[in-house]
Amino acid sequence: MTIIKKLFYWPQSAPIKMKIMGIVILFVSLLGLIVIMETRSHMQQILREQLKERGRAIASDVAARSTNPMLIGDSFSLYEILQGLPSHYEDIRYLMIFDKNGELVTHTFGEGVPSGLLNLRSIPADLSHDNTLSFNSNEGEIIDVLVPIADGKVGWLRLGMSEISIYSSIDQLSQLLLITTVIISLLGIFGAVLISHLVTKPIRDLAAASQGISLGDYSLRVSTYGTDEIADLGHNFNAMALSIQNYAKEREALVEELQAKETVRQELLKKVISAQEDERKRISRELHDEASQSLTSLILGLKYLSELDDHEKSPAMAADLKELASSTLKEVHRIAVELRPTVLDDMGLVPAIERFVKFFKRQYRLDVDFHAQNRIESRLPNEIEITLYRIVQEALTNVAKYAEACNASIVLEIKPDYVNLIIEDDGKGFDVDQVLKSSASDSHLGIAGMQERTSLLGGEFTIESSPDQGTTVYARIPMERR
Repeated sequence: MTIIKKLFYWPQSAPIKMKIMGIVILFVSLLGLIVIMETRSHMQQILREQLKERGRAIASDVAARSTNPMLIGDSFSLYEILQGLPSHYEDIRYLMIFDKNGELVTHTFGEGVPSGLLNLRSIPADLSHDNTLSFNSNEGEIIDVLVPIADGKVGWLRLGMSEISIYSSIDQLSQLLLITTVIISLLGIFGAVLISHLVTKPIRDLAAASQGISLGDYSLRVSTYGTDEIADLGHNFNAMALSIQNYAKEREALVEELQAKETVRQELLKKVISAQEDERKRISRELHDEASQSLTSLILGLKYLSELDDHEKSPAMAADLKELASSTLKEVHRIAVELRPTVLDDMGLVPAIERFVKFFKRQYRLDVDFHAQNRIESRLPNEIEITLYRIVQEALTNVAKYAEACNASIVLEIKPDYVNLIIEDDGKGFDVDQVLKSSASDSHLGIAGMQERTSLLGGEFTIESSPDQGTTVYARIPMERR
């Protein structure tokens, strides 16, 4: 069963060159075989009819010559007439003359007439026309011709014609056709080799180029000739290879961009960790220097006040302790607000930005305008509020540190599907591409942080700036994360 399957599937797994050669050889061989068989059949029919016509002509001639000897009873002359014919006609196998009563007068058989031949058929009642039949003998097929002598009034003649010469001619013709078929098959094989080479060479080139492209060599192309289907296939392959090459270049550029972004992300992460540690140090130092010392002074003052007698206690000392406790509470509240403004959690984004803008204007002496459009009563999602607030913080901090600006404006536009945030300043501006491509710096990491916060929510972040033209920051965040 396995061998049968292999034989059955072999044509499918064979190379195209072998398939083409096999198909050509098969069709040429079948065509040659059909031509030989049809030619043999047609020639056999034609030669048999010719042999019958020839036999009728010879029998009619012999019957005419035998009329007078039959009338006078000259058996010797009849014998001479019959014996001379086979030497002139190699197709004649026998001749027999019968009288009108059906008695055999003479024949060409040396040892007697075969009994089967005498009983082959009865004499027709009407001998006015020729009669022929065919039968098989030990020498092959014999065509028997029956011809009347003097319209059957004197007797009749039977002539046997052998088809050996027919088969000999047919065999010679078949050999010639076979040789011709072999020559045509050889020419067909040569043509198949040529055609298969013309067909398979572009395919082999395509296969080699495809393999090379699969291994990473995207510059490979195939040569195309003409305007046929294979040439179209080559053109399409080259176009595909060019598309793959362009895609590979874009992918390499994308990989490089991703690697650069990953580098910035790592630097940003390091900066965030470092900033967290610095912030913790600052908070620890401020708590130690300010709140801790104030609380210590407050504790000592209360202890001293508790040790005094009632008449020694003074209202001024209590007022000082109260003022110290109030200033300590304000300092703790300031530190807490810097860590995370409570107004953002209590009242929402717009009041938090308004309070931060007031603080920023007092601290940095800058004119900052804030406009909130399409205010809504409901709160924005918590992550959106935090992200937009931090972007405002970071952008205004960069304005104070690097822009050397006098004025800044903030526009917050709230729509049902998304929120737009625009921050502009009239500072000295900068080359955005150069800054983003430069090594990590505080401003660069600040921009990367704003981009990262926006992208985490599925938003879009853009910075437009040029030297001496100010800077504009755009951030668009969808209400539902994509």
